Amino acid sequence: MRGGVERVELFSRANAQYTGELLPANQSDTWFFHKSNYFKELYVDTIWELEKEFLKTRDYKNRILLYSRAAAIYPFENWQTYLIRCNLEVYRYKEALEVYNDTMELYAREMGSPPTAELQSCFEELQLLDENHQMDTSELSSWRRMDKAFMDRKNDIRKAIFKEEKVEGAYYCTYPSFVDYCHLVVRAKARNDFSAMLMFLTLSQDGRDAPRQINLQEQMQILKTAIGSSLRTGDAYTRYGNRHFILMLVKTEKEYCSTIFQRVEEAYAKSSGKGKLWYYADMTQELEEYKK
Repeated sequence: MRGGVERVELFSRANAQYTGELLPANQSDTWFFHKSNYFKELYVDTIWELEKEFLKTRDYKNRILLYSRAAAIYPFENWQTYLIRCNLEVYRYKEALEVYNDTMELYAREMGSPPTAELQSCFEELQLLDENHQMDTSELSSWRRMDKAFMDRKNDIRKAIFKEEKVEGAYYCTYPSFVDYCHLVVRAKARNDFSAMLMFLTLSQDGRDAPRQINLQEQMQILKTAIGSSLRTGDAYTRYGNRHFILMLVKTEKEYCSTIFQRVEEAYAKSSGKGKLWYYADMTQELEEYKK
């Protein structure tokens, strides 16, 4: 027992001493890159060693802290998956969802693409676990306990899906959720013919201002609010990359897209928008097929 405590203390100290890449500006030097990568590998080793010890003692609190720190240091290396799963094991569904959505936003903002498939399917792959996290699903009683746990949460699930709030403007969602929404629109068109448009909206630098005078993140937030207030409740939109939004406009013909864009422009300008906006509207091939 004492040996396990000493191991945790040792690896915890080593883990805490690592704060990220050594002088990233020097990574182009081969010898420096290898040295920096060596320390990174040692840091990752401390994570796996600590994880083993925390799993033995069911120390979920320190596992969450361990994965949170790794995700903060290396936000694009899938540590959020471990963090989400650990939160789900202790029924911290709200916290798990926040990590999931924040990560989706991060990838869309910085990478212009969704995270790994493993993270996107994280919720689908996990099963409900009992309070001991060791339920034997081969036993009928275990299945019954799982069913009871699920039914006990039905009210919380209903509240999460149907939030009691006034619905106004378009629905903003993460990129993967937006893709799912578009798939539903395409399927709906197979039964009820209606028009639907994709609008690609970009924030550019206004020629009157020097690039350094515009806070891009601030302007994108202003534009996000302007889009949400300018569209209908049945429309949806998402952020894609540093300067782009994608809008799904349901029951809208292409000739009306310019009017919608003008509404967004006006709302953006009234809210201290300083950038220049432009758009491209298109009916995708999938949507075209159902219009024929």
